[in-house]
Amino acid sequence: MLAVVKEHKGEGFTLKDVPVPQIGPDDVLIKVKAVGICGSDMPIFAGIREVPIPMIPGHEFSGIIEEIGSNVNKFKVGDRVTPGLVINCGECIYCRQGHESLCENIVETGIHVDGAFAEYVKVPAKTVHILPDTMTFEQAASIDPIASAYRPVKKANIGSEDTVLVFGPGPIGIYTVQCAKAEGAKRIIIAGVNGDEERLELAKKLGADEAINISNTDLVQSIRDINEGQLPDIVFEASGHPSSVQMCLDTVRANGQIVFIGIQHQSIDLEIAKIVRQEIKVEGSICYTWKDYKECIDLVSSGRVDTDNMVTHEFALKDIGKGIEVMKNREAVKVILHP
Repeated sequence: MLAVVKEHKGEGFTLKDVPVPQIGPDDVLIKVKAVGICGSDMPIFAGIREVPIPMIPGHEFSGIIEEIGSNVNKFKVGDRVTPGLVINCGECIYCRQGHESLCENIVETGIHVDGAFAEYVKVPAKTVHILPDTMTFEQAASIDPIASAYRPVKKANIGSEDTVLVFGPGPIGIYTVQCAKAEGAKRIIIAGVNGDEERLELAKKLGADEAINISNTDLVQSIRDINEGQLPDIVFEASGHPSSVQMCLDTVRANGQIVFIGIQHQSIDLEIAKIVRQEIKVEGSICYTWKDYKECIDLVSSGRVDTDNMVTHEFALKDIGKGIEVMKNREAVKVILHP
C-alpha cells in the first residue's frame, strides 16, 4: 500500500509502498477514505517533534472497515467509521476517572504508532465510531479537531450570559467558536493578526459575533467597545503563540476563566500575581475522550457544527507535499487527503 513514512529525524518524509498492517484480535483494519493534515503533523514533518522512526503519521481520518479481529463483535466489514486517536489503557487512575487523554500509558494513533497517511490503517476497535448514514467521509475526518475544541468548551461550562473570546482563527479556534455557539454563549469574539483576515471572516460566518485584528487595534479597548464596557467571562487560547498568554490575562475579567488549548513550544513568563489577585481560573485541555468524540459526531450530523466551509483544499495522498505547502503558506484552513 502507499504510505507517507517518517523514516529519519529532521525535516522530510518518504512516499513509499509498505505492507498492509496485520491486525490483532482486538483490532480493525480500515481502508482510509479521507485524512486531514493536523497542525500537530507539521512539526513532525519539520523534524521538530520527535516520533518513533519509522512511523506513518496521520490521525484525523475516516474510512471503511476492511477486516475485523477475532474478538471484535460490535463492528463488521463494510462499516463506515471514524476512530479517535487516543488509545487508553483503561486501568490507570485517570482512565478509571474518565480522563482518557491523561492516561498514564497513553498511545496515540499517528503519534506513537502508525497512522492514516496510508491506504490502510489498523486501530483498536475500542477507538472506533460508526458514522451516521448522512455523514460524508470528509466530515468524519474533521471530528478529531472538533473534539479537541469541544472538550475545552465543555470544561468552561459556558452560560447563556457569557461572553467568550477566542485567540487564534485556525481550525481549532474556529471550531471552538462553533462549539461555544452550540453551548449557548451570549457573545463570541475571535482575535487574529495580519494575514488572518480571511479566517476571521470565516469565523464570523460560522458563529463569531465579532472579529478583531489585534495587529491594527487596541485589543482591550476594542473588546470593551463591543462588550458593553466589560471584558470577556471566558478566554480560549487556541493559537499556541507565546505572546497570546499575556493577552489572555489582559483580556479576561476578574474571576473569569482562561482555557489553554494551543500548545506552547517554549518557556514563557506568566504574571501569577494577577491570577491570584483577580482570582482568575486557568486550566488546560488536551485531546478528548470517547464520549467527547461521539458527541461531536452528533454536533456535525445535526448541523450545529459546520465542516464543509472549513475544508479549503483536497489532494490525493500522493500529493501530500502540496497540502503541506499550502498549510505552511497559510493558504489553507483545513486540508483533506484522499488515499
